[in-house]
Parts: sequence; structure tokens; C-alpha cells
Amino acid sequence: DEKAVATAADNAANNCVSLHLQVSAKPLEGTFQRVVANILTNPLKMLAPLLAARVAPGGKLALSGVLEAQAAEVGAAYAPYSALRGDATQEGWVRLDGEHPEPAVP
Repeated sequence: DEKAVATAADNAANNCVSLHLQVSAKPLEGTFQRVVANILTNPLKMLAPLLAARVAPGGKLALSGVLEAQAAEVGAAYAPYSALRGDATQEGWVRLDGEHPEPAVP
């Protein structure tokens, strides 16, 4: 939604994020080296196939907005696409990180 896009852009500026950041209220086409989603557990689970499909081979996926107690639940939703690690935690919240595998070389 438009408010989420504006908030994401403001947060990037406030945190001095100068990477190539693309925010949009419209669905984006293609795949990306970095896909980040900071939303709650249920939307993350429902969006698993769509978010995972946007990660380029060898690209990274970062999911936040997940309570530590719900990390396994989110991990299970993404298991067909990427193994997620929850190494970054703060005050009961966890960031889950994964990588889209490179295609096998014959």
C-alpha cells in the first residue's frame, strides 16, 4: 500500500541506507539479489511462494517481523524454497535469513 511504501522510503533515509532501494505499491517483475520483507508471520507465510520467486539464484532473502516463538512456523513455509537461519534476534523478535541456491551445474 502507498503508506507502507512511504514508510519504507523514510526508514531507509533515516537509517542512511544508500543502497539501490526500490519500493513500490505495484508488484515488481523479475528477480533480485536482495529481497527484504518486514511484515508479520501470517502474511510472510502466505506470501512465501511469491517472495521466494523474486529471489535471484544466489540471492538473499531477509524476513523480519517474526517473533522468536514463530520462527519455526515461518521457516516451514519457506522450506521448499530456502533454508532460513534465525541468527539475528532482539527483544523476542528474529530476522530470518536465507539464500536462493545457485542452479546445479551439470
